[in-house]
Amino acid sequence: GMILPNTDPSKNSLPVALSGRVWVFADATKNPIKAGDLLTTSDTPGFAMKVNKFKRANGAVIGKAMTELNSETGLVLVLVALQ
Repeated sequence: GMILPNTDPSKNSLPVALSGRVWVFADATKNPIKAGDLLTTSDTPGFAMKVNKFKRANGAVIGKAMTELNSETGLVLVLVALQ
């Protein structure tokens, strides 16, 4: 991972994961997330969701879920593997 510096000194810098296991905010309101599901960006800003259409997610996969989230929003452990 790395820290992205913020050019405005009044704001905090944010960490960014490039690979490895990372806790990710996920949205399972439409589809539950099971271990092994691929995750992509969600309509909810800052959240991931389960990939439903693999052709559309090509190039936009964040990683593979390692834990479950059955409903609502919450944290999911993800194996990040940007491709």
